[in-house]
Amino acid sequence: MASQSYQLVMRSGPNPGQVFDLTKPEIFIGRDISNDVVISDAEVSRKHARITLGAGGYLLEDLGSTNGTFANGQRLMGPHVLRPGELVMLGENVSLSFEAIADENATLISTPAVPATPPPPPPVKHAVPPPPRPATPPAYSGQVPPSPAQPYYPGAEPVKKKSQRTWLWIGCGALLVVACIVAVGAFAFDSLNLYCTPPFNIFFYCP
Repeated sequence: MASQSYQLVMRSGPNPGQVFDLTKPEIFIGRDISNDVVISDAEVSRKHARITLGAGGYLLEDLGSTNGTFANGQRLMGPHVLRPGELVMLGENVSLSFEAIADENATLISTPAVPATPPPPPPVKHAVPPPPRPATPPAYSGQVPPSPAQPYYPGAEPVKKKSQRTWLWIGCGALLVVACIVAVGAFAFDSLNLYCTPPFNIFFYCP
């Protein structure tokens, strides 16, 4: 069976994704290059925290840092036993995930989270068709629609228009006849010199 080891994985900070293997019984974390885990961030103190291997596992403790060390959101006031999957915060900018691995193939062996059982689907509601709307009676229901004033024959003009046109032609012809009679009368009157003949002499001046 493969021996079990642990690591820290940076989740947020100067190098997200960086892995720090915990191979010593005592590991110091800080900004100074003399630490085992060096993190160059202004929120991290020179000697920020320490991880030690004890009988119950790895213990995390703060070394009097300025911005504090947190485990799962709680600021450490003393040693804290780390559990796989816990999130360690150094100040407000740097977060490290504590994870368990197998030494043979570096495969993560932390217990996977059990997926939540999806809620059962809501019951299918069968759509109830709306009640049929009453048929709307036609506007002329109960009434006899009036018949058209005049029958319509395709291709033929209405009788009224034909009568109006006939009377128009008759009126034009009558005016033409009257105009001809007046013109002939005027020509005859002038030719016969009837200006001084009674009773026309009362209308014209005769010397």
